[in-house]
Amino acid sequence: MKWIDVAGIREAETVAFAQRNLPSYTAMCRAGAAVAKQAEIVATRAGIRQAIVLCGPGNNGGDGFVAAQCLREDGFDVRVLMTCVPAHLRGDAARAWKDMVALGLRARVLPSSDAWLESPWADPAVAPRRAIVVDALLGIGAKGAPAGAVAAAIHWINGTSPACPVLSVDVPSGLDADTGAAPGAAVRADATITFSRPKLGFAAPAARQYIGHLVVADIGIPNDLLEAQSALPPDGAELIAAPEIRAILRPERALDSHKRSYGHALIVGGCPRYPHAPILAAQAAYRAGCGLVSLDVPEASRPAAAFWAPEAIFARATDVAGLADCQAIAIGPGLGPLDDARLSLLRALVSDAQAPRTVVDADALTALAHLRLDEGWEPDATALRLILTPHPGEAARLLGVTPKEVQGDRPAAARAIAANYHAITVLKGHNTLVAEPGGRLRVCMGGNPGMATAGTGDLLTGLIAGLLARGLGTEDAAVLGVYHHALAGDAAAFAHGEESLVATDLLQTLRL
Repeated sequence: MKWIDVAGIREAETVAFAQRNLPSYTAMCRAGAAVAKQAEIVATRAGIRQAIVLCGPGNNGGDGFVAAQCLREDGFDVRVLMTCVPAHLRGDAARAWKDMVALGLRARVLPSSDAWLESPWADPAVAPRRAIVVDALLGIGAKGAPAGAVAAAIHWINGTSPACPVLSVDVPSGLDADTGAAPGAAVRADATITFSRPKLGFAAPAARQYIGHLVVADIGIPNDLLEAQSALPPDGAELIAAPEIRAILRPERALDSHKRSYGHALIVGGCPRYPHAPILAAQAAYRAGCGLVSLDVPEASRPAAAFWAPEAIFARATDVAGLADCQAIAIGPGLGPLDDARLSLLRALVSDAQAPRTVVDADALTALAHLRLDEGWEPDATALRLILTPHPGEAARLLGVTPKEVQGDRPAAARAIAANYHAITVLKGHNTLVAEPGGRLRVCMGGNPGMATAGTGDLLTGLIAGLLARGLGTEDAAVLGVYHHALAGDAAAFAHGEESLVATDLLQTLRL
């Protein structure tokens, strides 16, 4: 999905409202409902039933009033705080305010910085300890440093308890939607629900500390109007976002289907030091909806596999001819240094045009780098069968550079690996990148630091392999896998907190 600047979204909305029979208030109601839906998802994960909605004077505040109504109707204890008196509201925002009041909701008005400082809410002993906080203070048109009541409200939001997840409406208040700059106080959101298209400023590296998990919600602006105004940031990366993800995989299953209808994936990995890594991958492959998962693992891994992945079966991968029953293979999780047999298998998987589509991870990536850089292996450019999933250190080995050089220009590194190995490349890390040979680049702005823990990469490998086995193309499997892996990580973080997150938590939240 491409990005859009403020002028572009304004133009698309103006045409939609004036010429495409979309009432502006209908769009506002859809926006507020989308915010409420995401708030309820986060609240459910965190076990929260209270919401605090902070609203400013513009249409962003109107979206907040609608969200407050939806949350109230769904049984939440909702409190609304305002930075302006209701008489200052205009247009759709005033209408949303009246509809909210008609529902029986009232707001506490704190129209100055002094009012915020003098309010009981400013006292940490009184401030809520467990609530969803919705930031609907400033919209995408706001420029410059916030002042007065709005600045005070932003400081209040940023000072709330860590147990109060913060969701921003369209843009974190105080962040410039075009440049990504924060010239003054700015909300540090756990999630941002933006509308129609991601805003161009969100692509700026400096902006990403404020955005959190980015959700793009469709509010009915016609796609042709949005595409006409869309753009790409300097690095050329598109965003991996829900509206396009939904079109990749439709999980409806035929009534007469069976396990073979959904593919067979083989996971090759494990060693005495890392016996459980391929088991995590197998569990994720099943969560991807794969019908059958086989494990080629050493004896040290089998007891754990029998307990933790009882649905999987055991197999031995010896050569490509014996793998005709598989639609996808993942090689690498927990593998350790490759012995001659495994190195021979890897060479066959990456060279034989008849081999199943393959995900290469972990120590198999190091072996692949050796094949190319030391032995002169050249990829088959006639078919796109490989997906590589390196972290920065592995990416450095694939390119023969240092991890610092990879991190210094991640988009260039991802594109170089994709071109050199003729493979879809998933460069893991903060804002994971998916690069295709030929230069197309996509970025995932989901995920969180809690996922920096052992085993999460193995889950991603298995998830992508399971999607490949189901029949998805290499590009789609990589994009869908990265998106849902990040989504599961953020859901797990809302439920358990980032500090306590472990890889198996993601299995409980991983849903296509």
